[in-house]
Amino acid sequence: MKLRSLLGLAASILILLTGCKEPDGASGGTSGAALYAYDSTTSAVFVWTDISALYSSTTITVAPTKQITSSVFSSKITTLAWGGLCLDSLHGYLYLVSETGSIVRVSNLRSQSGTVASNEVVSFSLSDTGRLTSSTFGQVALDAQSDCLYITENGSSSTQIWVVNNASSQVQSASITLQALHTAGDTGGTGVAAASGSVYAFLLNGDQVGNATNTYTGPRLRKGAASAFTDASTLIGSNTLIEKYGSLALDTGNGYLFVARHNTDAGTLWATFAPIQVFTTGQFGFGFNQGPTAKLGSATAQADLRVLAHAGTKDWLAGLSGQGTTAYGKIHLWKSPMGGTAAKVVSVSPTTAVFRGLAIDGNAS
Repeated sequence: MKLRSLLGLAASILILLTGCKEPDGASGGTSGAALYAYDSTTSAVFVWTDISALYSSTTITVAPTKQITSSVFSSKITTLAWGGLCLDSLHGYLYLVSETGSIVRVSNLRSQSGTVASNEVVSFSLSDTGRLTSSTFGQVALDAQSDCLYITENGSSSTQIWVVNNASSQVQSASITLQALHTAGDTGGTGVAAASGSVYAFLLNGDQVGNATNTYTGPRLRKGAASAFTDASTLIGSNTLIEKYGSLALDTGNGYLFVARHNTDAGTLWATFAPIQVFTTGQFGFGFNQGPTAKLGSATAQADLRVLAHAGTKDWLAGLSGQGTTAYGKIHLWKSPMGGTAAKVVSVSPTTAVFRGLAIDGNAS
C-alpha cells in the first residue's frame, strides 16, 4: 500500500511539473492544427491544413493548401473587421465579421474546399438599433461551450461588445438585437477573447478604477461574463505595459492571455519594447496594477501587430500586422510561444494577399 501511495504521489508531482500538458494529438502539443486567414483581395479564406508544415517551410512565399470561396463573402464582407475571423473548433463553424456588422457563418468547415455550397453558408447582421455613433466593429471571439459570439464595437466616444447567443443557429438574414457587454465610461475597445463562460476585453481608456489606496486610469484589461464586467476583475496601471489597439488571444490549455500592443501607433515610448504581453487568467481579481508574466515578440519585426490568434489547446500563436487602414500579407507564427522561440514571418503566395483576420483550428485532426 505504501509503495502504491508513493507511486501515486510521484505521478501527481510529475503532472504538476509538466503543467498538465497532454501529448501531441490530444489537447496539448503542436500537431493537428490548421491555419485560416481571410484574404481581402480575393475575398477568399486561405487554409493551411498543417500549420507545422507551414512553419517549417523553406519556400520564400507559401501558397495555401486550399481556398474556401463564396459569393456571400464578397457581397457581405466588404471590409473584414480587424480580428474579424474566428472559428468554433468543437463543431466546425467559421465566422467572418465585417467592419459594418455583417456576419457570415460557414458550416462543415474542415470539409470545405473551393466554393461553399449555398446551404452551408449563412449571413446575418447586427441590428442598426443601439449602435454607437460613428462606430466600427473589430475583433470577434467565440465561446464554443456556450455557442456565444462576442464582437467589439468602438464608437467616437464609447465602446461596447455585442453578445450573439446561439450563434450556430442564427438563420439567414436574421437581425441580432443588441445585448451589450460594457462598463460605463470605457472607450477604445478593440480586443476580445472568450472561453468557458469567461470574457476578456481590452479597452484603451475609461473612468478611473481602484480602491481607497490607489486609483488608475488609462488602458485596461477586463474579465467578466456574458452579463457584465466588474472593476474588481480589471488589470490596469503602468505595470501592465498595455497600450493602443490591443488584440487578444487566449491559450485555454494553459490559461494564458496574450495581449498585442501596436507599438508604432502607441508612441515612441514603446519603440524598443516587446509588443506582446502575456498574463495568466488567474491574475484577474488579485490586484489592479500587475505586470505581465512574460513578454514576447520583436520590437522591430512586430512593431505594428494588429491581430492575434491562438489555437486554444494547441501551442500555436499567430499574428497579423497593419498600419492605419492598411493590412499586410505576412503572417507571424510562434510555435510553443512560451518556450522562448522567436516568431517566424511567413510571406504568402500570391503576394497580393492582405489579411485582417486569422484563426487557428486546434482540432484539425
